[in-house]
Amino acid sequence: MSKEFGSLRPSQLLYHFGPGSIVDMMDQSVMIMATDLWDTRYTPQEKDERIVRALGNGIDHIKLLNEKPNTVKVRAREFPKWKICPKCNMMTNYKNKYCHFCKQEGEEVELYPSRFVVACNHGHIQDFPYMEWVHKNKACTSDKPVLKLIRHGDSGSLSDLSVQCVKCKEKQSLGPIMKKGALQSIIKKCSGERPWIGDTEDCNETMETYLRGASNIYSPAVTSFLQIPLSEQNVDPLVEAVNENKKSLQKAREKGEEKLSNIMEVLDFNESDKEKIKKILDGEYDEEITYESIRKQEWNTLIQGKIDDSHHTGYRSSVVDIHQEMKPYFSSIHKIESLPEIQVLQGFTRIEYLDPFEVSEQTDLISIMKNENTNWLPGIRNNGEGIFFQFDEKRLKDWERNKEHTKFTTDTIMRYNRQRDQLGYSILPIKSRHILLHTFSHALIKELAAYSGYSTTAIKERIYCNDVMQGVLIYTASGDSEGSLGGLIEQADPDKLFPIFIRALERMMYCSSDPNCSEGQFKYHSTANGAACHSCSYVSETSCEWGNQLLDRRLLLNINPGEDVGFFNI
Repeated sequence: MSKEFGSLRPSQLLYHFGPGSIVDMMDQSVMIMATDLWDTRYTPQEKDERIVRALGNGIDHIKLLNEKPNTVKVRAREFPKWKICPKCNMMTNYKNKYCHFCKQEGEEVELYPSRFVVACNHGHIQDFPYMEWVHKNKACTSDKPVLKLIRHGDSGSLSDLSVQCVKCKEKQSLGPIMKKGALQSIIKKCSGERPWIGDTEDCNETMETYLRGASNIYSPAVTSFLQIPLSEQNVDPLVEAVNENKKSLQKAREKGEEKLSNIMEVLDFNESDKEKIKKILDGEYDEEITYESIRKQEWNTLIQGKIDDSHHTGYRSSVVDIHQEMKPYFSSIHKIESLPEIQVLQGFTRIEYLDPFEVSEQTDLISIMKNENTNWLPGIRNNGEGIFFQFDEKRLKDWERNKEHTKFTTDTIMRYNRQRDQLGYSILPIKSRHILLHTFSHALIKELAAYSGYSTTAIKERIYCNDVMQGVLIYTASGDSEGSLGGLIEQADPDKLFPIFIRALERMMYCSSDPNCSEGQFKYHSTANGAACHSCSYVSETSCEWGNQLLDRRLLLNINPGEDVGFFNI
């Protein structure tokens, strides 16, 4: 007989409460089971060729959970098993909802789930071993030990909590359970338990104690794709450049590595691309699907003129006139009247976070499927609207020639890449132009929210920035009609957009934390930013794809005396 625990929104199943996550429902704590154990027989499918190819690993289609949400039946199981009575503090790992001991006294007291679980880096997770922890010094004298939580004070700290066996009176403090290696004496190696799948596997990792609701217990790997028609310009620009200069490169290669490096320098190729160039010359290069390649495909479509693909992908855009005062900075501004976005859950990580800018790291993900041969993944389709700003390339390159901006950006980029290195991620080739475009995006998001009718949490950004891309897409995306009410694209009209543009930049001139903020000299730099803080430049976490990092409003305008690095002159 099945039991209903409650209901979740489709977007929650992708982000916070996906397979393998712990969810606090109204009356108990549960773990969401593997996706292929759900009932999704009547869930609509999406077989977008570009998205399916990018996901790889035998994926044939996406099941859109929010298209017919009432047809999706999600399975879950009780987790953790250990529960505690708030009145008498007795503990049990039976499937009781109410305290057995209080019931004998004529009271019905609802139990609450244990605060602690143990997990390893490979994703295995289990209940905290209370029995073993209490009896780690000697075995219990009873065949059926019973535990009780004892509070020594009102501080709520672990050192004020102990667990005692009421049968043998053995007692242990919970004070040291969060310390690294504290469990090694009772759990020699990982148990390999996968409750969301319902099995165990061999694992030699060590297990540590974590809070049940800790953010690192479940980190979903969600990849976002704009469902837009592919333009004909979807070839890697390096492949095109190599093919155009194939004879010169082949001759240089035959004369040795040094000659090849010399001709690459003449043709303005990066030395880091040498191996890739050799594969292209040999006809062995197969374009890899990366974060950058997905963005390049989107860019090639976004920069096109009027497109109406309503009957296929649903994408619809048009070019708008640029206000005379904005023409020096932008080569084009597009109004995206209909912008479908598909978000796909590929897996999750536990304890360690996944690099959001590396699509190919799928092998590091913990599976959300019981059957590894399952050919689909869960996703949602959002419908939105947006405004796309294509920066003037010549103006941007002229700005970059003034190397003054590197005084502000070098340290910021170094700190950001140092964070990535500490997390085991690869270093990103970030330039000053990226920080400029990103800060501009935040300025516009904050100002557009005041006039479009959307909150800042409903507006997102997509930064397109490398040697051949220089643009910002500001858009909405929502699982219901809220994402496409027309309030954002209405602001794309030149006479409306120009005042918003001016006010957005003017707001970046001043900050309540100045002069500390404007000089970028905060005492403790906890983020990789220059002149940017919560008071002036940060937006909500759901809006920023870079975690409110790589921002510096000094690149937008000359906000301090003696500076000459501002891109805009107003």
